[in-house]
Amino acid sequence: MTKADFLESLRRALNGNMSAASVEDNIQYYNSYFSGQEAQGRSEADVLNELGNPRILARTLIDAAERAGDTRAHEANETQYRTAGSRMSGSGASGYAQGSARQNRFSQEHAFRNASQNYGNESWTSDEGMREHSVFRVPGWLILVAVILILFVVIRVVGSLVWILLPYAIPVILVVYIVKLIGRK
Repeated sequence: MTKADFLESLRRALNGNMSAASVEDNIQYYNSYFSGQEAQGRSEADVLNELGNPRILARTLIDAAERAGDTRAHEANETQYRTAGSRMSGSGASGYAQGSARQNRFSQEHAFRNASQNYGNESWTSDEGMREHSVFRVPGWLILVAVILILFVVIRVVGSLVWILLPYAIPVILVVYIVKLIGRK
């Protein structure tokens, strides 16, 4: 992939998912980012490797635009998550505050770096954007209720076995006791 391919893939992924001005702003930013990095002596391949998949970057930028108040990005996210059937409880691109364009750009860069470090993680897919694994936390009271129920079931099972075996165990115990008494004399 080349810089031009990357920017074109990014543009395709962003078009229709955020306002046209935001799309152009992001394309110009990443074009200048490539230029700045190359001016510092980095190769195009290194920069492409750092940025990773343009679709994942686009997903992060769309999430950031939604949090910054871009209604078009919000509508695109709602449609995508309904279609993909995934639940969004948060994302690696969380915590975006409304503010100046510079603050939003910094937040987007920070979120992208965090997200790109997890690129090998299964929570990322190229067709559905970013999907986050949800963590289900069980409340303490529910654990206590479950433990009590398990203990109740165990006691009932053991009690039932004792009541089933008791009619046979008492004569066996008496016979063993009598045999021991006779054996001592």
